[in-house]
Amino acid sequence: MGYDLGIKDGGKMKHVLLVVLVCSTVFSGAALAAHSDHGNIGAGVVLGKPTGLSGKFWLSRKDAIDAALGWNFEEDLFALQAGYLYNHPIDVSSGFLAVYIGAGGLFEAVSPSDERPIDKIYLSGRIPLGLEYIYEPISFFVEVDPLLLLYPGLGFEFGGGVGFRFYF
Repeated sequence: MGYDLGIKDGGKMKHVLLVVLVCSTVFSGAALAAHSDHGNIGAGVVLGKPTGLSGKFWLSRKDAIDAALGWNFEEDLFALQAGYLYNHPIDVSSGFLAVYIGAGGLFEAVSPSDERPIDKIYLSGRIPLGLEYIYEPISFFVEVDPLLLLYPGLGFEFGGGVGFRFYF
């Protein structure tokens, strides 16, 4: 399915504008934080399935927790995902490069509207596979998420995306 920007459908356009507004707010705060001391917390944006805000908290040099809050534009669903990531560092001349694998979950819900009250939720297990390059205070990442659909029925599909984060 392709995504229509929703010029004729005010509901979808509201979701696009909401995502843009939230991302703009995060960017302005993250840009200010990027000039302070760098830390283990990253905040930014992911474009894909879902599209929205992305965060990562490093527990150690190899262990991290990630989360994303956004919108699945392909299926018009609110999405929240989180998981544990094991990072394998790769030697590079500058910056930090790591491939990672993890395990986590994905919660999606139908957007409320007058025509469609919230009556459907979707739960999936996810196995994020990705690559992240950090050149402080900015990181870039690409990720593919095989998803095991658990509720309301069993199935298999893919998620993932590309994005960046500011670390502070």
